[in-house]
Amino acid sequence: MFSVKNVPIVIEPGVGALESEFFIKDDKLGNRTFPLQIQRLELAEGVVEKLPFIPATQFPHVFSLVADVDKSPVLVVYDFLGRLSCVYTRGAERSTWERCDVADEHAGKTVTQFSVRFNFSTVSDRTSFLQAIDKMVKAVKRGKAPEEKDVVRAMTLLGRSRTPPVVLPVAVAKAALAPIKF
Repeated sequence: MFSVKNVPIVIEPGVGALESEFFIKDDKLGNRTFPLQIQRLELAEGVVEKLPFIPATQFPHVFSLVADVDKSPVLVVYDFLGRLSCVYTRGAERSTWERCDVADEHAGKTVTQFSVRFNFSTVSDRTSFLQAIDKMVKAVKRGKAPEEKDVVRAMTLLGRSRTPPVVLPVAVAKAALAPIKF
């Protein structure tokens, strides 16, 4: 299994390539990381027809591992301001693209919804926490009380964290603007 890591969150709109990392997870050889350059796709007529979305003024910056969209497993898309917007991935050539949106707080955008950031020291702790939360949410949706072991597991993982949960600040806009006087 492979993935592209450490993709820049914000780019200069005219940049031609991005530096990131190619991460390979191999059970036999262990995890390996290699430097990687992702090239900008020129949005010419032949390329645009192959993209999984319609490039417009909203998403004009598209980067790929290779110049041919048909052969690329990953597309990294930035908005008109140069902020990371979404990543498209697919398993094999010519398979369907899967869109993975980037959360606003990860892309440096204004946070407009109340949210809490949790920090975990290991990936296994994070995975275990998410599994416990998922079980509790499913139980509540079925009209049952969550199991005590899931609640204890989630609270134990939060208590073990070096950094406590942080409520992210929310940008609040006024409902109406003051009238402009000329």
